[in-house]
Amino acid sequence: MTRVLLVPDLRLERWPSMDRYASRLSSYLQHDPDFAIDVATPISTLTETQVQRSTPASTRHARTPDGGSMIGELRRYVARYWSYPRRVGRRPTDLMHILDHSYAHVLRAHRDVPVVITVHDLMPVKIVQQRAKGFRDLLRNRLLESVLVALRQASAWIVATEWLRDELSAWLGHAERISVIPYGVDDAFFEPPELSRSAARERWDIDPAAFVVLHVGSVVSRKNFTAVIAAVDGLRQSGVNAWLLQFGAALNSGQQADIAQRQLGDFVRARGASVESDLRAAYRTADVLLFPSHYEGFGLPVLEAMASGLPVVTSGAGGLGEVAADAALIVGGREVEPYVSALADLAGDGERRRELAAKGIKRAEAFRWAETARQTAELYRQLTSA
Repeated sequence: MTRVLLVPDLRLERWPSMDRYASRLSSYLQHDPDFAIDVATPISTLTETQVQRSTPASTRHARTPDGGSMIGELRRYVARYWSYPRRVGRRPTDLMHILDHSYAHVLRAHRDVPVVITVHDLMPVKIVQQRAKGFRDLLRNRLLESVLVALRQASAWIVATEWLRDELSAWLGHAERISVIPYGVDDAFFEPPELSRSAARERWDIDPAAFVVLHVGSVVSRKNFTAVIAAVDGLRQSGVNAWLLQFGAALNSGQQADIAQRQLGDFVRARGASVESDLRAAYRTADVLLFPSHYEGFGLPVLEAMASGLPVVTSGAGGLGEVAADAALIVGGREVEPYVSALADLAGDGERRRELAAKGIKRAEAFRWAETARQTAELYRQLTSA
């Protein structure tokens, strides 16, 4: 039996999408009789209600040490770049799969076995191309450069979309050994959550008659959350009783100031990082998911929303258009007005919303974690039989 060592992110990172990928893949791979699956570190996740895991309760939802302070950042760097790779190097294996390209440097812990790296996007490449503005940026870029050197040395790479395959192959200088294996979606997203639509709105103090615009995920610059705020403002100015529900990250001071300046405070509910059951309820409580990101390798929230029967309006940037296909409204460009127009049309057309919901469910049914694991295991066989 082939020993496979899966290398997930450290739990202090608190990246839900990476945690979901790692937990689902490791869970389904356990059923393959050809492989003995070992996981290098417990996977911290907000989705453990759907997959039974061995992570001790005391370590769940662990936060980055010392918040975002310089000392905390240095401790995170020490854990990620020094202590974790050394722990991984002490684990025997026949094949190593690094589940996040941000940890490509761990490849050096096992140079004598095939190494697969899943590349979720090429943000590290874009970051190091930016000019460092201080010591923290300079340190980050130096470490990322080391990660990118290691990333090129993998035996094989996994990406989730054809778009990202093209991006990665252009950066590598070749298209060899890059496999496109899409992510999946949990069965639970196709089912009604325990918290009903009306109960969720009551819990979160949302007008039962409101047209709720949902955004899921982080609110960093590339997610274009400023356009979400502006679009909700535009809807309200056009006479739509629009509310904004944000799940996944705390708003920064600039975003809070923008909301206040637009006098939207009474109509915004920012939930931050939340448990899986609340996330599922949010998809059923909202009337549309707005996902105007400038750059995405895949876009799990789009897939989860479609599985939940929630219409989606998205930029289609990066891999988003490939994931959504014709089951979502794709708004090109970076102007806010087209988003306002698309949302206003949906707000006034219940039949169109139901049509998109039906298309979304059908589209999402093509993405399953069991299939993600099956194709991944097939790649392992090719590498270990060569």
